[in-house]
Amino acid sequence: MGQGRTRCARGCGRARPTAAFGAAELADHLRPDAGKTELGFLFLPEAWGFGYAAEACAAALSWFAAARPGEPVVLCTRTANSPSMRLARTLGFTEVTRFEEYGAEQWLGMWSPVGPT
Repeated sequence: MGQGRTRCARGCGRARPTAAFGAAELADHLRPDAGKTELGFLFLPEAWGFGYAAEACAAALSWFAAARPGEPVVLCTRTANSPSMRLARTLGFTEVTRFEEYGAEQWLGMWSPVGPT
């Protein structure tokens, strides 16, 4: 995350300071074993607790559902990361499996824009 300058969105022509405090991304095949697109997110601690991750991830999933209808998305996080586990469930991810990696228990969840029939 970094700092920079950008032009005023209202078109006033003045530059104003900006700072990135987080990001959400969708990437294909980060986990080849899952064979799906994976949602990832990273936010600075100062941005935690304000709902920015939920808003950014929900927007990314909404875009994805329109761009690639019916395709699922996976998300992987440590089970000990309570805020990320809460976010995954809030976004509608359901548990697929748990496994050991990097010396800790990991959680793999899946999200699908189409509900059960």
